[in-house]
Amino acid sequence: MNTRAWHTLQQFALMGAASLGLACSNYGPTAGTESGVWSAGTALHSTVVGPLTRTFLVHVPAHRRVSTAGLTLAWPLVIVLHGSSGDATAIEHQSNMDSLADAQRFLVAYPNGTGGDFGLYPSDWNAGNCCGGANRDNIDDLGFISALVGLVGAHMPLDTRRVYVAGFSSGGYMAYYAGCQLSPTIAAIGVVSGSLAYDSCHPPKAVPLFAVHGTDDPEVPYDQSAPPPPGTVPALAAALPPSVQFWSALDGCAAKAAKASTKTTSAHVVQTNFTSCTSADVDFYSISGGTHGWPGGPDDPGSQPPMNEINASVLMWQFFIAHVR
Repeated sequence: MNTRAWHTLQQFALMGAASLGLACSNYGPTAGTESGVWSAGTALHSTVVGPLTRTFLVHVPAHRRVSTAGLTLAWPLVIVLHGSSGDATAIEHQSNMDSLADAQRFLVAYPNGTGGDFGLYPSDWNAGNCCGGANRDNIDDLGFISALVGLVGAHMPLDTRRVYVAGFSSGGYMAYYAGCQLSPTIAAIGVVSGSLAYDSCHPPKAVPLFAVHGTDDPEVPYDQSAPPPPGTVPALAAALPPSVQFWSALDGCAAKAAKASTKTTSAHVVQTNFTSCTSADVDFYSISGGTHGWPGGPDDPGSQPPMNEINASVLMWQFFIAHVR
């Protein structure tokens, strides 16, 4: 049985379990697939959001975080959202974030999207004005992310000032949407080969953005349209993807005190960096000739030129850990 078929069957089984009353609330953990394992390694967990049982993987490093005095420190958390038709296991492998988490000592959560209320469509995310059955059926993916953070925090010493949301492709759309809607609880977002598809993005708190996109992306075009910028677009952002233009304007990166720079980091990669913005920083990597994938990841095209000239996971984490809510 292929991964997609197994994922679909798993969704039906989980929904059936919820309908039989394995969960006793509309928001919280359920016995259906909750492993109860929060020790080192990767385990499947679940929570109930509305009528659906939602599942996600959590990776816990083998070594705890400690201070110079030997005291245990709370864990940062990076939530990584898969692309359309993907699942938690796929993005776990694609991003290779587990090994980075082990080295840098942070938690990683990989949520599973849905195919809508009845799982009739490929797995996706309700990202405002996108995507698939999740959007058509108005699935509460914002509630899912919030519930996930709450469940992790209930079982692990979580640094609530260092919760980050990243996503690939439609998961990138969802990361933008989370930045719009969950800004009081998110320290920064990371978007790989994604775009903003939400027309009413007015976050009450500014959210820093890390993003990377290939100019020849056939799935999510580099120049994919986005809502009109909510302010002045910095001059150096004028040729960047519309979503990055939007976010740089949103974060006040055209202000006089803001600093902007470009740097060629490799043969095909240019970094455009905005700091000291009025509200929050923006860091964008453009890959000339890059396609649709997770740059530097173990899978094609992420492992192939020019996508392998940077490691998106490493750069994203370096950006994340420099930003605290």
